[in-house]
Amino acid sequence: MAESTLTLAWIDFKKEVGFLLGYGSDPDEWGATRTATIEGIVQTGYRRVLYPQAVQGTVGYEWSFLRPSTTLAIIADDGDYDLPDDFGRLVGDFHYASDKHQAHILRVPLATILEMRSASDQNAYPRYCAIRFKVSTGASGQRQEVLFYPEPDTAYTLHYSYDAYQGAMSDTYPYPLGGMQMSELYKESCLAVAESRNADEIGLHAQQYERLLIDAVARDRKRGAQNFGRMGQPSDGGREAFRRGSELYDGAYSITYKGAYL
Repeated sequence: MAESTLTLAWIDFKKEVGFLLGYGSDPDEWGATRTATIEGIVQTGYRRVLYPQAVQGTVGYEWSFLRPSTTLAIIADDGDYDLPDDFGRLVGDFHYASDKHQAHILRVPLATILEMRSASDQNAYPRYCAIRFKVSTGASGQRQEVLFYPEPDTAYTLHYSYDAYQGAMSDTYPYPLGGMQMSELYKESCLAVAESRNADEIGLHAQQYERLLIDAVARDRKRGAQNFGRMGQPSDGGREAFRRGSELYDGAYSITYKGAYL
């Protein structure tokens, strides 16, 4: 799939920064030290866009393009599963395939899962989950895992979305996330970082970055779906999902279709 010819990439950002710093826009003339300086500035500029600063209501803004959707295969008698290496935060809930006719899996505090497991050892379709960080020595990045209750009674495929951690740009991965329309924002972010480090001041590129960031957030909000809250109110402090005809651990909807229970 061909990338838009208007998209700016890794090499373009480096050339822009090199020119601003007075090194010229030819990478062959920079040398190792200047190249390392330029690449460090570009990576900082990239991070600043992916996880933007507070600008006129953008506090903690999360881009829609940082939320991939994927699946998790779970099997019988196993309630704990590693999440992807780039997993940052669950967005929404875990959902069963549409042909299973089951409600989404309700996320609860870790202590609640551990309490339910200690109170009763059950195997059925999972209805509750909790996410926790795994122990790490620091030799690699810390990972997360999900715990389900009850433990699965058979194999299921769950669907979910999450905020994903991102890797650095490089010659192998030259394109920043978000597509062509984000190119100017990335460029101005990189130039703002270079401007600040070179002159130790907030300059024109920082102002332009702020304006473009506000515009990009507004456009991204139009692209994303709106969350109007939960339909129904949990009855026991967060354990029970709103579900037609359910008890705490029952196994099916209390409705029928053509004489068969769903």
